[in-house]
Amino acid sequence: MAEVDAGEIRFRRSRSRVLARVAGAALVVLPAFALLSVAFGNAWYNPLPHGPILVLAAVRFPVQLRGQGGLPLRLTRDFLELTLPGGGTVQVDWPDLNRAEVRGRISPTLVVDIADPDRTRPVLNRWDWGRVGLWNRARRRSPHEIHVSLIATTPDVHRLRAELARRVARVADEPSPAPTT
Repeated sequence: MAEVDAGEIRFRRSRSRVLARVAGAALVVLPAFALLSVAFGNAWYNPLPHGPILVLAAVRFPVQLRGQGGLPLRLTRDFLELTLPGGGTVQVDWPDLNRAEVRGRISPTLVVDIADPDRTRPVLNRWDWGRVGLWNRARRRSPHEIHVSLIATTPDVHRLRAELARRVARVADEPSPAPTT
């Protein structure tokens, strides 16, 4: 059995957290749709006017999350590893990151800005960058910035924030190697 690095942490999407998020949204949305039904003269319990919309939205959310790249995510002592939608992985060493941070509270997003795209493993060509994370958000900022949705992630997003801060600070504190001539 291979020994696991003590500094390795895996973050993945939790099925129970996805279902809890869908259930929480349903508790907010269902009363609103019941009020709309009554306002338009229908019985509040009649599912026909808005039922198909609610069912499609409830099914679409988990399917959309499954199709996004980035998770599972692995942090080790030496690199950050993101998962491509096809199941492959891309690894980025900590010194090769300009920025790695978690943004947002309600819909948290991991933002990874890569300093040198030629030093990722495997090296991604410009068309592969669109498959990692949420490309439509990254295009507005930097071409090598990856956004990964962290909705329903386990362990918690707060743990990821703390680990990223600790690992990025550790790399910043290390002395850079002397240039060779």
